Amino acid sequence: MKNHSLSSRFTRLGLAVIMLFALLGAAVAPAGQAAAAQAGGTSAPAVSALPASEAASVTAAVYATAEFMLKNGVQSDWQAIGLAQAGYKVPASYLKALDGKVAEAKGVFARATDYARITLAVKALGGDPANVAGYNLIEKLYNHDAITGQTLNNPVYALLALDSGSYTIPANAKWTQSKLLAEILAKQNPDGGFTLTTGASDPDMTAMVLNALAGHKQEAAVNAAGQRAAAWLAKAQDKNGGYGDSSESVAQAIIGLSAFGIDPAGADYTKGNINLVSKLLSFSAADGGFIHTAGGSSNPLSTEQALEALVAYKLFGTGGKLFDFSGTPVKNPQVSVSVTVEGPNGTLAEGSVYAGNVLTALDKTAAAKRLALVNEAGNYVTGIGGVIAGTFGGYDGWMYVVARGGAWIYPSVGMGDFALEENDRIVVYYGGDNTQVVDAVTATPAQPQPGQDLKVQVTQKQWVWNEATFTSDPVTSPAAGVQVTIGGKTAVTDAAGVAVVAGGLPANKYTLTVTGYLKDKTPAIVRHTVPVTVASAAADRPAFGDVKSISPWALESVYTAYDRKLMNGVSEDSLLFAPKKNITRAEFAALLLRLTGNEPSAASSAGVFSDVKAGTWYYGTVNRAKELGIISGVSAKTFKPDGLVTRQDMAVMMVRAFKLDATSAGVGAGVGKFSDEDKISDYALSAVRTVTGLGYMSGTGGAFEPTAVVTREMAAAVAVRLP
Repeated sequence: MKNHSLSSRFTRLGLAVIMLFALLGAAVAPAGQAAAAQAGGTSAPAVSALPASEAASVTAAVYATAEFMLKNGVQSDWQAIGLAQAGYKVPASYLKALDGKVAEAKGVFARATDYARITLAVKALGGDPANVAGYNLIEKLYNHDAITGQTLNNPVYALLALDSGSYTIPANAKWTQSKLLAEILAKQNPDGGFTLTTGASDPDMTAMVLNALAGHKQEAAVNAAGQRAAAWLAKAQDKNGGYGDSSESVAQAIIGLSAFGIDPAGADYTKGNINLVSKLLSFSAADGGFIHTAGGSSNPLSTEQALEALVAYKLFGTGGKLFDFSGTPVKNPQVSVSVTVEGPNGTLAEGSVYAGNVLTALDKTAAAKRLALVNEAGNYVTGIGGVIAGTFGGYDGWMYVVARGGAWIYPSVGMGDFALEENDRIVVYYGGDNTQVVDAVTATPAQPQPGQDLKVQVTQKQWVWNEATFTSDPVTSPAAGVQVTIGGKTAVTDAAGVAVVAGGLPANKYTLTVTGYLKDKTPAIVRHTVPVTVASAAADRPAFGDVKSISPWALESVYTAYDRKLMNGVSEDSLLFAPKKNITRAEFAALLLRLTGNEPSAASSAGVFSDVKAGTWYYGTVNRAKELGIISGVSAKTFKPDGLVTRQDMAVMMVRAFKLDATSAGVGAGVGKFSDEDKISDYALSAVRTVTGLGYMSGTGGAFEPTAVVTREMAAAVAVRLP
């Protein structure tokens, strides 16, 4: 297949190189090649009774659930642990917040389980539990005064925490691992199960104990107790494959059994063709979360426990355990990146995914877009979407580059070995010797006015093999003969890489696209886009009678919104914008319809809300916005059209209208971003994090002010930022 460093020297290396590839495979994958080498090396296959299709479902569920959590912001230590063990990068702000929590408490917590939980989270995120904000949580655990006399959770989670890493525990400590084990084993019921305090055995506590015993099952007494507990879990499982109606007990059983090295999908845990793993998957929701009981919606506790269970089951296949962090950290944690797949004649796919390497990012993008990939023996990506290497009869094929920090990186390794960083932009493209990437696009003037000629300068970059250094050197040059398209107009660059869009464009936001498609050949340049805004010049702007009332930060946005006919004046007698006037719920719904290109419903359409009367200007607008899922009522039957829009409600409506995806900006990092985040309503928190993470809204003085009402100038400022 095609790769960058071969582009200028392949004819000299010829068949010798091809034969070398055939013999050595990905080990000699040269610069930029779309090789499918897997990150993290090889590992033992899972010894599992789970069918291949169901195993794939587990992997897909891990992805969906982890990314559902990241989209909504990491909200608990258990979520952070599950995400880290699933191979995702948890926002650094979360570990920092844990430090702050311990510092604020001066290292003192009433319950042993608090120390244990924070210890596990800190360790999972790469911190040192023996030094959190200057406090030794390990010492706090092994010298805790209240391990006994309360619930069995205390010794169980204390043991898990002390086993999570290589910690020094003095022999005279109040609680060594041996003492904790003795305390736990003494609580085993005659039937082999365990319970939280006293009484009949229950699956949750039995599974949690099994999880804690796993690290010591080489001891005969511990192994015997664990086997009895595992047998009780099999016996207690009902005919429907679970433990009653909830998902949490199933999740805990999977975690405990997996840790102890017992397959939760095995015959002992299969009832009526339903095993514990398939039972857990039956609780998955369409949004990526997990439900508590059948027919419900995503539940935070159910979701975090399900993720931990799915990750525990995957670790079972490699001999790992959910709460064992003594090994090396996850290689190339999955981070939020964007991916574009450019074919020889157009874009095949675009999207935002979480991935640790380029191959995983491509796999996820292709799966989401139902784009077929061809990997020869898992080593080389030779086909995407039906476009196969060598289509044009040469050494053309699939390549990739990565944009990071505003500059291109030309990788010297295969796709599976290139470690990604947060917000990387990956471009996988079909090219040949002639194909280059856009280095820069410069529009003159930088702020074009309506009808004004637009001059566009395009430079390109190609990596050329250097025989002296055995590296590929970047060479920048004018991009001649490529197409520049904007607002329905197309111009071709001259020898200097310059194209002129004559006659300009009306005021609006545009996407300028550079392409170099060629008939029956690989493209001259990889498709590239940049945003361009055309705004009215000051001299041509409408003379708002209240222009002095418009805040300086909103002035350009107000004029742009007016030029684009997104917002009008408020008076028929004179041109007034009323920048400080509060916008109503109906008015904002109308604005979102204009922004998304949707027309109001017909005047004869059926009414949705009792307080939205036929004959009002907003009747069709509100009906259409409700139909599209942009708005909801203040109750089941009322909308309150003249009510004012709060900042948090504006965020919610924006997310619904544009189907905004937080992952494209790594919004999980926004947790705790605002000083008044605790005042943001639960229904709006995810939306606020999304729109602020994407830059469509911002706070003031470190606060978001969620219940503050929105003015017309605020609405204009947000409207012109939206895609």
